[in-house]
Amino acid sequence: MTVVCEQLQKEGFEVTAFFYNPNIHPWKERERRLAALTGYADSKNIPLEIDEEYPLEENIRMLLDAENRCYACFLDRLSATAGKAAELGIKNFSTTLSVSPYQNQSFIIEAGKSAEKKSGVCFIYRDFREFYKESIRISREAEMYRQPYCGCVFSERDRYLKLKSPGQV
Repeated sequence: MTVVCEQLQKEGFEVTAFFYNPNIHPWKERERRLAALTGYADSKNIPLEIDEEYPLEENIRMLLDAENRCYACFLDRLSATAGKAAELGIKNFSTTLSVSPYQNQSFIIEAGKSAEKKSGVCFIYRDFREFYKESIRISREAEMYRQPYCGCVFSERDRYLKLKSPGQV
C-alpha cells in the first residue's frame, strides 16, 4: 500500500483505502493484515473503508469453481472496490496488487476493466513493480507486518510446497 498510495497522491489523486479481502485465510492472517493497513492509513491520514464480512464458504466455493482462481479472486476484489467507490461517489479506483512482481498484471488489468464496465467507475492501472523494493524498505522501516503469501489457503499451500500459483508470473 505504501508506494502505491504515495505515487497516486503525487499524480493528484485523493486516496481512500478499501479493505475487502474475503480471500485471506486464516482469520488471524486477515486480522494481521488489516491491523497493518489500519496503522499505515492512520499514520498517513488516509481514509479507510473496511468491509467486515468474511464469507469464507462463498470465497472457497468461488475459487474452487473458477477456471483460474487468481483471476477470479482479482475480479471479486476489484469488483467490490469499484462498487465501494461508486457507493462513495469516487470516480476512479486502483489496486495495490500492481506493485507485486509476483502477481499476473494482465489478470489485474482484465479484472479491473471488467469491474469498470460493471460499475461505471474508471479503473486506474499503473505498473508499480519498479517500486516493489522501495515498498519493502518503507514497510520494514515502519515495522509493518508483511504477509508471507498472497492470501488464500491455496496460495499458502503453494508457498510451502513451492508451487507456482496460477496468477503468478
